[in-house]
Amino acid sequence: LGDTAILLCNISYHYKITWLKHNPEQTPAVLLCVSLNGGNIIYGHRPNLRFETEIANRSLALKIKSVEDADLGLYYCMGKIGETMQCNIISAGNVNPCLSHILLLLASPALCSCTSGLSFAHLHAAVVGLGLLGMILTVCITHHKTKKRNMTT
Repeated sequence: LGDTAILLCNISYHYKITWLKHNPEQTPAVLLCVSLNGGNIIYGHRPNLRFETEIANRSLALKIKSVEDADLGLYYCMGKIGETMQCNIISAGNVNPCLSHILLLLASPALCSCTSGLSFAHLHAAVVGLGLLGMILTVCITHHKTKKRNMTT
């Protein structure tokens, strides 16, 4: 607590990146919309100055300053370039999404304009759906491992 945390995104910095945070039973919150232009980081949406981005491993990582208990949750970095959208799910704390990289093809306007393109309702539905899929996979994997462990004992 109080330190700085950096969450890596496995999506190239050539994409417009949107960082979201999702807590169980809450609506996902957009933390940042960011892109890179000529080596400069351009913020399209940034409601909390504790959240910023930095270039790490050829992507735009989320940097959380002065980490708080409330920062525990499931984080998504979503990238869009042209008609291609990518999503990467990162857990912070003991949340285990069991998903690492999903490629989605969408025919929609730019996501990171934050004023046009996908509506928040569409984005919310996609994020909740991915979260639910992650939870289902977690339950299935846990069940499989438990069953396998019980068979060996």
